[in-house]
Amino acid sequence: MEADNNDLGFIDNKYTIKKVLGEGAFSTVYKVKELTDGDEYAAKVIKSFFKYDEVKVSQALSSTNSPYIVKFKEYSQGDIKIGNHTNFMPYILYELCPKRSLEKYLINIGGFDERQSKYIFSNILKGMQVCHKKGICHRDIKAENIFLDSKFNVKIGDFGFSSFNSILEGDFGTKGYKAPEVTSDKEYDGIKTDIFSLGILLLNIRTAKSLSTELKISTKKNKKKTLYDLVKDKDEKLWKIAEANGITGLSDEFKRLFLRMVSLNPIERPSIDDILKDEWFNELQTEEVRLEVEEEVRNEFKDREEMLTPQD
Repeated sequence: MEADNNDLGFIDNKYTIKKVLGEGAFSTVYKVKELTDGDEYAAKVIKSFFKYDEVKVSQALSSTNSPYIVKFKEYSQGDIKIGNHTNFMPYILYELCPKRSLEKYLINIGGFDERQSKYIFSNILKGMQVCHKKGICHRDIKAENIFLDSKFNVKIGDFGFSSFNSILEGDFGTKGYKAPEVTSDKEYDGIKTDIFSLGILLLNIRTAKSLSTELKISTKKNKKKTLYDLVKDKDEKLWKIAEANGITGLSDEFKRLFLRMVSLNPIERPSIDDILKDEWFNELQTEEVRLEVEEEVRNEFKDREEMLTPQD
């Protein structure tokens, strides 16, 4: 198979670089095509701050063959040639998720209805259940790191900050999703910080909002407050204020589960197993209903895909 004139470059003369999928401070992710058989992958080229833990974590998780986790193909180091520049750099090859990230289907579109949210979130939880049972904490759960394959199945990816150690220290993760203890100078339980981040993700899926969302509140000092401020203060008017700011239609079961997950006391946060047993998911207990909602969710994603611009 020959390279296309529009290709950006090559990796080790084994893969052609088709386009940039995403870029961060430490890495760039490219869509690549294997020259021999034409199979496509996502290649994460490491620019700096490389933790070999990501490879070990990805290998361990791929061995479980979970359908809810982005699959690892290989890790190597080689020549990354783009234009007239060639650099010898490490790269990790992953399964390509062509429907992009969950975040794209929330920004400027809105959250999913409660039934659809249950289905999407339950599948993410099943992926995280595999991680936690392996003793792996993700440390950067957010909508941007939930990817969709060609059939709109959700998969957890980007294990760049992940660790096999559950007792951790250091400020890792993304603002707006981090548990409060992560920013302290003390050790913390990484598994419990994942639960907090999953709580924010749950709110994000359902409402397209986060705890850092600023609210309009009538106070004497006219001080700006966020949802996080209300949660931290255990404000009894939390949901009334949220509704006044357009965060509506949440069931009592949703509110209760969300507040348990984002408890400021890590000990009070439920485990993945406990969350999956929560009554909020009761509607999805039968296979017939799950298949029905699965089809609903797939069609909803298709409808939302039409709202996206090509560069999204």
